[in-house]
Amino acid sequence: MKKILIATTTVFALFFSLFLIGCDQTSSLEYATIEINPGIDMVIENDRVQSVAALNQDGEVLLVNLSLENKTMGDAVEEIIDEAIDLGYIDPDTEGTTVEIDSTSEATMTKLQEKFNLAFQERGMYGKAVAKANAELIAEAEALGVTVGFLRLVYRVIEADDTILFEDALLMEQKDLLEILKNKNSELKMLARELKDEFFAERQLLFDEYLPQIEALEEQIATIEADGGDATDLIAELEALRTELHDLVTQLRESFQAEGEALRAQIQTRNQERIQQNQNAVEAFRNQMRQIARDRKEAIQQYQQQTSTTETPTTTENTGSTEPDTSQNTDATTNTDSTSTGGSDTSDSTSTQGGGN
Repeated sequence: MKKILIATTTVFALFFSLFLIGCDQTSSLEYATIEINPGIDMVIENDRVQSVAALNQDGEVLLVNLSLENKTMGDAVEEIIDEAIDLGYIDPDTEGTTVEIDSTSEATMTKLQEKFNLAFQERGMYGKAVAKANAELIAEAEALGVTVGFLRLVYRVIEADDTILFEDALLMEQKDLLEILKNKNSELKMLARELKDEFFAERQLLFDEYLPQIEALEEQIATIEADGGDATDLIAELEALRTELHDLVTQLRESFQAEGEALRAQIQTRNQERIQQNQNAVEAFRNQMRQIARDRKEAIQQYQQQTSTTETPTTTENTGSTEPDTSQNTDATTNTDSTSTGGSDTSDSTSTQGGGN
């Protein structure tokens, strides 16, 4: 009887331990940016792409014919490279193609670098993936006490969600920011970069008109309530003002999304034209790709090992969006330095946590 009791207790303890392990799983969502020019970013979970968005106009062109959601990172990398070759963003005969990678996770960044490097090797191409660096963003991240990858994520989230302020986003958990970005990316997916800039400008005009009124009402309500007065009418007026602003921003977004759908159709047409222009050269390359890859394998590996990061620039080239001014809490776009070739650089130190994590 004693042995049965011990055995039963052991089995129960084992199942309870497994239950606790299952409940203790932390979110595996990660954020990554990939910049060849085009520039895109991804939300990744368990090595699979959950959402993807363009960082610049060339990114819009690259993604228009790709469906990367639910693909493995490896499959996504293969499709990105092949589409970039077809569209002429990558010349397979040019030595020195550089893909810049950043992520909220060191492990994810390393995996993406390895997969891009392997893809280049298999195609016999002198290309390499490196850790992205940005001197201004590094300095800002250090001042705020967060990682560069986390700060990039914060900027993307406040771009995607009108309601989140910069200061609030800095204090949020990374997993919560990633969930927001994953869900919100689809809302602006049909909106090309050139339209996004116009949308943000018009949205800011609405903010400039309404936010001072909202803040003034909030101050009046706080004063009245502090004195023990009745602020019911002002509270109703405040809620009505907030609702009016929300509805106007929603209408604005829907209007620009409709324009984005029309622009997307135009981009698809231009894509086909670009593919046809490059078709002969691409077909010739792919027909010889295996032999080229065998012949160049060792030389390409040596080239990729020369450096793992790009040089930290003293100035950055703007390709359509900039890191937002943190004083403009309600509107931002992400820095999208776009380079197709690069030298050597200092690595952004990224990890799975940022401010408040």
